[in-house]
Amino acid sequence: MTLQKKVYQQQTIGVIGELADTSSKCVTPYVLKANADVLPAIGRVFTASENDGELTVGGEGAFVGVAIGPKNFTCSTDLAPSLDLADGVVGEICSQGHIYVASETEVKPNYIAAFDPANGKISAFVNAEAASGKTVIANAKFILISAEAGQAAILELK
Repeated sequence: MTLQKKVYQQQTIGVIGELADTSSKCVTPYVLKANADVLPAIGRVFTASENDGELTVGGEGAFVGVAIGPKNFTCSTDLAPSLDLADGVVGEICSQGHIYVASETEVKPNYIAAFDPANGKISAFVNAEAASGKTVIANAKFILISAEAGQAAILELK
């Protein structure tokens, strides 16, 4: 058996919530709060809440960023693997950088990103008009690769 000598970037997709490269990034810790019965989760959008230092998963407030750092938590629910976090946990929010996320819809390079205010799940759209019912994330787009719905893709936050 021979050893692999080359690794192609498109075959080495990372874990949801991980940084995709070493480009400029801005990561800040916040207290992550549930939105009704929707728990905070890695790879989801968080918005500003009424309380300083706290963010809400999804929500109607100003966009703050996407939760990252899946290896920093014991991500489990009833011992099943999960990216869900406990309500009120302190987590890292990325507001600038390239991160792996799972889109609810098909992704192509240069598609814009939007999120569902009810749960913070991210979707990809060809333009803002196509993002009906979702909140468009300003200055965010998918880069480098195409992906089917639910698969890892790279989101650029500026």
